[in-house]
Amino acid sequence: DVIRLKKEIDVPGEIRKRFDRGQKLFVAAGGDGTINGVLQAVANTEAVLGVVPIGTFNHFARDLNLPLEWKESLEIVLNGTTRQVDTARVNDRVFVNNLSLGLYPELVARREEHGRDYPRWKARFYAAFSTLQKYPSVAINVVTEQRQEALRTHVFMVSNNSYDLSRLGIEAPREALDEGRLSVYWLPNIPRAALVSFAAHYLAGRVKTAPGFRSFRTKHMKVQSARKALKVGIDGELFTLAPPLTITIQPKSLLVRVARE
Repeated sequence: DVIRLKKEIDVPGEIRKRFDRGQKLFVAAGGDGTINGVLQAVANTEAVLGVVPIGTFNHFARDLNLPLEWKESLEIVLNGTTRQVDTARVNDRVFVNNLSLGLYPELVARREEHGRDYPRWKARFYAAFSTLQKYPSVAINVVTEQRQEALRTHVFMVSNNSYDLSRLGIEAPREALDEGRLSVYWLPNIPRAALVSFAAHYLAGRVKTAPGFRSFRTKHMKVQSARKALKVGIDGELFTLAPPLTITIQPKSLLVRVARE
């Protein structure tokens, strides 16, 4: 079956109907947002996720070392092997890459204002300009078993396993997807000019030496806020969630098709 995804389609419901009929392999052909939609019904089951990366960034596919040419990736879906990887959960939503608060959700919201048919480069330029003009921050309280900290930040991210922040360039890959840990990254409130300095550190693979940069790892955390709702970027898509945000790692909770050795 081929299902063209639209807003009115209940993707998890469609998957569950087919899973109940004995179907076990489900293929997400698209980007990280498409994968996230399929993931909601596939994680924590015996179903297997196949990925054909035809999206914009394809972060999850890259971290799985999948080819970005669709015919090659489809061949792996059909004839590859199965691997167990971690997922993470925020409240009742599962994710495979990361969630973020502050600048990035605003960037996504501005990018999508013109719709998917608008030229992507124009949408990204408009989004970056509008977001830096508004320059949103968020006040939150972060609670884990080891710490409790109140902070105001423009950049806050929780990832499913750790990014290799020593790499040069825009892409920060994850070397492992089965460490069983969340990684948390954030910056304190900084002026716009300091954000440019941070971006330079990031691109040079020296983000850990950037002034104010903080990170830690955990299995479970809670993000509290005085706001009634928070804009949250999840796997590159925008969601509005009511706090507190309860975020947990789910070790080896997803079966995914990858290339044979």
